[in-house]
Amino acid sequence: MFGASILLTVTVGIVLYLGFNQAAKSTRQLWADQAGSLINAMEQSLEFQLKPIRYQAQWIAQDIHDLSNLALFDETVFGALAATPQVAGAVIVTADGHSRRWLRSPRKIIDEDWSNRPEIMQWLDSVKAQGGPSWRAPIWAEQPVGSTTLLHDIPIRDDAGRFIGAFAQIVPIVELSSFLSSIYADTGLTPFVLYDRQFVLAHPMLINSVFSSEAQQQPLSRIDAFDDIVLSRIWTPDEPMPFISELLVDTQASGVIWGDVFYLFVYRDINRYGKAPWTIGAYINTSLQNSGELRRLGEALLAGLAVLVVAIAASVFVGRKVSNPIKAIVQAAHSVESGQFESVLQLPGSRIRELDDAHSAFNNMIQGLNERRLIRETLGRFVPEEVASSLLAGGGQIKPQQVVATILFCDIESFTQMTESLGPVKIVDVLNAFFSAMVVVLEKHGGVVTQFQGDAIMATFNVPVVNADHATNAVLAGQEMLSRVAEQNFAGETLAIRVGINTGPVVAGAIGAEGRLSYTVHGDAVNLAARLESLNKEYGTRLLVSENTKILVQEIEFNQVGKSKVRGQSKSILLYTPAAPTGP
Repeated sequence: MFGASILLTVTVGIVLYLGFNQAAKSTRQLWADQAGSLINAMEQSLEFQLKPIRYQAQWIAQDIHDLSNLALFDETVFGALAATPQVAGAVIVTADGHSRRWLRSPRKIIDEDWSNRPEIMQWLDSVKAQGGPSWRAPIWAEQPVGSTTLLHDIPIRDDAGRFIGAFAQIVPIVELSSFLSSIYADTGLTPFVLYDRQFVLAHPMLINSVFSSEAQQQPLSRIDAFDDIVLSRIWTPDEPMPFISELLVDTQASGVIWGDVFYLFVYRDINRYGKAPWTIGAYINTSLQNSGELRRLGEALLAGLAVLVVAIAASVFVGRKVSNPIKAIVQAAHSVESGQFESVLQLPGSRIRELDDAHSAFNNMIQGLNERRLIRETLGRFVPEEVASSLLAGGGQIKPQQVVATILFCDIESFTQMTESLGPVKIVDVLNAFFSAMVVVLEKHGGVVTQFQGDAIMATFNVPVVNADHATNAVLAGQEMLSRVAEQNFAGETLAIRVGINTGPVVAGAIGAEGRLSYTVHGDAVNLAARLESLNKEYGTRLLVSENTKILVQEIEFNQVGKSKVRGQSKSILLYTPAAPTGP
């Protein structure tokens, strides 16, 4: 932009010397284009700095559905902090006010109970009410930075959509100022960001600022009390600059005269980082009394034209060198956002160090995502996808858990005779078609298939995936399975199935020998569900449920079909089947 400013000065000098109206019009358009490009570049730079924070928050919130043990997320959060160096710390606060904070420097974890802090509980209520990630008004953060920070938060919800807590990250405004200053160093530009048009959010003078105790009450300085006297005049300019303002889109320009120096302001309001607008802009100083230079420029008309041509060519060249790699990153990021990892090409290196680092980091991220997707897909072919996700999140281990769940057993009628008549090749085709159709139905209702055994299917509801209406969903799944079997053929064969459903306490976990484990559930509730499936033969039914399940299902009417003594049970159990037809 410093080179662009010199180009503008040369262009204005040529216009003044020649006095051609056409040259004046061209200069006006050029100034407007350069001013718009400057603000667009600043806006893109801010987005480049802050957008990863939002994506990171969304990724973490989507991956967390249980806050009963916040220590499980230590590695995840520290890994996220490593990927976003602009973030000084992160915190998860549960709905009841318990918090766990992760600090970058020094690397530290702090557990605190904030339930007795009204401002925290009020903040949790506001996070609960919002639908997604949000930027908050700047706040004072004593720990870990002892300065004013930007706060980004997102609600965390369980699988049923209930609010269980919030995940928040803080970005010191010093980091924002340092980032912008590094981009526009040695350009003659003074970049700035205003909050709500009256408070200074980012400015080179904030890089080495020492925040006083008053900052806790007033986190940001007002522009009229800030040390930059030029910036304090932004809303009371000497020149509104209609010369280029009329050609600008969503951007304003104005000028301030201070002594013999004319300061040109270019700025724009954006409304994507919270409720209050951010004003991003910059100003540059240019001398009003430089007649000697103008005279030399006039005397060197040919040299000026040559400089103009070279400057334009250089601007185009440099602009393409900078914009093309950024466009490549944006296009690749859109592919990642839509889940199309296969279409993401390896980003090439760049002679610009920052872009080269960005490309390298992005390529490494894509490689890691592809590896993680491959592992998840490979595991998902042999174990339920939810179990595969738990394995990846838990470092290859799944802790056993005891929970009340609903178990569904399904078996194909007369499968032995069918196997003998069809032969092994055909029966495998039939089973694959049958299992594929049934898995779709079960997963539609929140069930997880934990075991295929011969022609039988065992599915669980409420474990490993929490399902508040697990009993109802299991019965609905069983009814739809019967309807699906009655309506279609499987590899050309007509089937009939029996379903048994029971609700009760089970133990779920990885069971087996060292080095070869299988995820399954155990307990009397599982055995009873299997027994109910078998009892369909005695009562001439297709779907039997226990009284434990029937009590939890309010939306479906049942008929009692009998009472049966079950091995392992001290008393007979009542058997029910849905009142509506559930199959042939």
